[in-house]
Formats: sequence, C-alpha cells, structure tokens
Amino acid sequence: MSEARHDCAMCGLHRICFPAHVASGSDRNANAVRIRRTRVAYGNALYRAGDRIESLYMVRSGCIKELDGADTDHDSIANFCLPGELLTLQSAGPACSRTTCLAVEASFICAVPWHIVEEACAAAPDVASELINLIVKSGVATRELLTMIRSKEALQRVAGFCLNMCARVQWRGHPAREFRLGMSREEIAQYLGLRSETISRCFSELARRGLISVRARRVQVLAPGELRTVFLGEGL
Repeated sequence: MSEARHDCAMCGLHRICFPAHVASGSDRNANAVRIRRTRVAYGNALYRAGDRIESLYMVRSGCIKELDGADTDHDSIANFCLPGELLTLQSAGPACSRTTCLAVEASFICAVPWHIVEEACAAAPDVASELINLIVKSGVATRELLTMIRSKEALQRVAGFCLNMCARVQWRGHPAREFRLGMSREEIAQYLGLRSETISRCFSELARRGLISVRARRVQVLAPGELRTVFLGEGL
C-alpha cells in the first residue's frame, strides 16, 4: 500500500464524502487534517480481523469486500463497499476489527484518524449528526440483505442485488441506471449465498426478459419497475 496527501476539493466525491465533512467541520482546514489516501492493490487487505482500527475509512475508487472474520477462504462476504461509502463502522472510536477488508480491484481509500473525527463531532453538531445517520443507514442495509438472503429465491436475490447497486450509484449523483461490477461472479455468489453458475443464469434470465443489459462487467437496469416486481416475487 502507498499513501499520499489528497486534495478534497478536487475529488468528485466531495459532496457526499464524510471524511471531507469531518475536515471542514473541525477548526482546521482539510490540508491541516491531512486526510490520507491509501492505495490497496487487488487482493490485498486494508486491515484484518483483530487489527486495531485507528481511522475512519471511505472508498474513493474501486471496491472493497468485508469478510466476517479473518479466514479469507471460508468466511462469508458481509458487504461490498463502493466509492463514496464508509467501511463498516464497528465502534465509535478505535477498536479491534471484527472483519477483514480486501480489495476486489485496485482501490484508493481515504482515511481520517478517529481522534480527528471525535474532535470534529464535538465542534460541529452537523458532523456528529451525519455520523449517526451513517451508522443507522449501515444497520438498515445489513438487515435488508439478511432478509433478502433468507426469504428470497435465486432470481429474486439477483434482482434485488441489481436494484441495490443501482440505487447506491445514483446516491453518488449518477442519474443513469448503470453500474460497474468491480467484483467477480464468484464473489457475488458468495455474497448472496448462491453458486456462481446460478448468478450467471439469473443475469442471463433477467437480460432475456429485457429487464437489464449486461456487457462484460457493466450492468444497465432497463426496467426498474419490472425488476422490482421480480424481486418482490410477483414476476417469477
């Protein structure tokens, strides 16, 4: 991994970047706070279960998968973090990680030391409020995924995954219903509790119905209403 200073004002994610808000909410400017940008090569770990987490991390580019535990061969994928998203907030301050974070493609991560986060939250109530909202949002997303995995058929899970990815891309300010899969079919399968062959069949079936278009790793949602109907189990 390599580190470099990062000019927040030049970043396309500045509008939704929580670390940038931390910097602006403190009594120092972004350069003084020294938000670090760290490159994590494909397959490398940002940190592993048991490591002490001294900073808050946000994905600037690429994709990070979070594993429940340290055994990367057998532990389940708990989450994929996309550009503009924070890695799971495991505590409000430094603590030992319960997850292992690996890059599924070369990724850049922005990091802010926890003591800076705490200072900013104390000095600016809006920063503290945003942190609380992020924690709540993360918890809701986790519960929704568990519901999807436990109660849905394979095609429903893949339809829900596509809708979820599309919504997350749109939240970053991209109006088009299109997203890029940084992760492999095997990783999506592990995430959804399916086989990689099933993932491919489900993508093909959704494309056959004209609900999505798949070109290499780019997926376009063509009919979000109908795709949601499939997710709800009404169009199987």
